[in-house]
Amino acid sequence: MAPIYSLVALLCLTFRNISPYITIVRDGYEAFTIYNFVKMLYELLGGERAVINVMAKKKQIEMVFPLHWMEPWEMGDEMFYNCKFGILQYVVVIPVCAGVLFVSGMAGVSRSQEWYTIDFWIGAVQLISSTWAIYCLITFYLSMQEELERAVKNALGKFLVVKAVVFFCFWQSILLELILLIGYVPEYEAYTRAEFIDAVEKWLICLEMVVISVLFHLTYPVEEFLCDPDPAHRPSSAVVSGDQKLAAVELGPTQQQQEQQQQSGSYGTFVAGAGADASKP
Repeated sequence: MAPIYSLVALLCLTFRNISPYITIVRDGYEAFTIYNFVKMLYELLGGERAVINVMAKKKQIEMVFPLHWMEPWEMGDEMFYNCKFGILQYVVVIPVCAGVLFVSGMAGVSRSQEWYTIDFWIGAVQLISSTWAIYCLITFYLSMQEELERAVKNALGKFLVVKAVVFFCFWQSILLELILLIGYVPEYEAYTRAEFIDAVEKWLICLEMVVISVLFHLTYPVEEFLCDPDPAHRPSSAVVSGDQKLAAVELGPTQQQQEQQQQSGSYGTFVAGAGADASKP
């Protein structure tokens, strides 16, 4: 993920004339990343229906600040689908906004210092979409925190790194646009104020992705996603069947040991009985 962001930023700095064409690739990749991240969480927890069933058995939680005054979403289907659609709307909205900005850029009407231009309103839509997606991600994490921390190694770190890349970069661009609108950027002969802000944003992304790459290496180690056929050599945090993960979460370590002992006892009884039958003439 980090190499894609840094490569796109470098290409935009190098080829300023085709920068809008390249940026749309990054926006599409953002949507693709969020979708796959959410899908990974569902699979590690046993699938969507299994997550809904676990949610339905959990204690009701209040809405996260600043919507704590609203009636909470009911645990189960309502909580799951509100979180799911609240996150995945970002997957649809961002590519559509990128396409609109691409077309308006081709027409030469996208970037301006006036508040009523297309880029301002597209930025407002992206801001609302991004904020709601973050809110729904946090709500989903809090509603399934115990299960996620048991089923996924360093679940909080994985959440924070993905959100840092996608949403931090977005809010950074919003802040730079506000600086441009306020008028803190001086005029230059070689380039416009908008081009200067755009270049600053791309340079910041190139530098930030170095740190993000290290964080990704620490929170998403390759060993977690390698499934060795030999269970003895498989890492303890390796991704296994979602049903097995969810079963481990629901049962807990003590109940798992009891089940294993019962299975071992049943198997030993079966073997002893089979041996006795075989010894009879």
